[in-house]
Amino acid sequence: MTPAEAIALAQAQCTADGLFFAQYIRTRDEADPQCPVKPFPTHLIYIRELWRALDEHQRIVVAKSRQMMVSWVVVAYCVWWARFRPNQVILWQTKAWEDAVRMVAMPEGGFEGRAQFIESHLPAWLQMPVKISEGRIQYPNGSMIQALAGGADKVRGLVPSVFVGDEFAHQLEQDGVYAAVAPLMQKGAKIVLVSTPNGADNMFATLYHGHLVGKQ
Repeated sequence: MTPAEAIALAQAQCTADGLFFAQYIRTRDEADPQCPVKPFPTHLIYIRELWRALDEHQRIVVAKSRQMMVSWVVVAYCVWWARFRPNQVILWQTKAWEDAVRMVAMPEGGFEGRAQFIESHLPAWLQMPVKISEGRIQYPNGSMIQALAGGADKVRGLVPSVFVGDEFAHQLEQDGVYAAVAPLMQKGAKIVLVSTPNGADNMFATLYHGHLVGKQ
């Protein structure tokens, strides 16, 4: 097999298998000044199971604790989805615009958003000419990852292929946001809600437990 054939085979495997693609991803650990850039931990069983859940289900609700790399897994999944599926719209919403930007893309020339960091640290044979602006990555296949501030008005009327509600339990308009995006599942949209817990009397807790909680 020639080097060109090996690269073509690997690219085809990356397209078909997100965990295969993930082995080429690098993450950033700001808490480790000695070794801040690290391989994506595909060897961890819970990471692999979370990736499979993202891939196999249309609505995924994840209650996380910190330092578990859950956000990195979801970001990496969004990058893989956008790269290898044309004309997709991935919306990443957090309570504050600044937080969403840090997850997607910062202005070029300095500290990178997480999706932006993943793109810039892929091996040369996986690089592609993405267009980066604050809060947005656009791909040559017509797909994009877009950051959004919190609020139901920010998502109402939009039609994402994948919607990520990050730290959803801490967003102020959870009910309105979910009411706006849930009907899109009928068209095949994927909804991913990830958060550290914030009590029981909120939409995130209700969706996570599968029934109304916190009120007697």
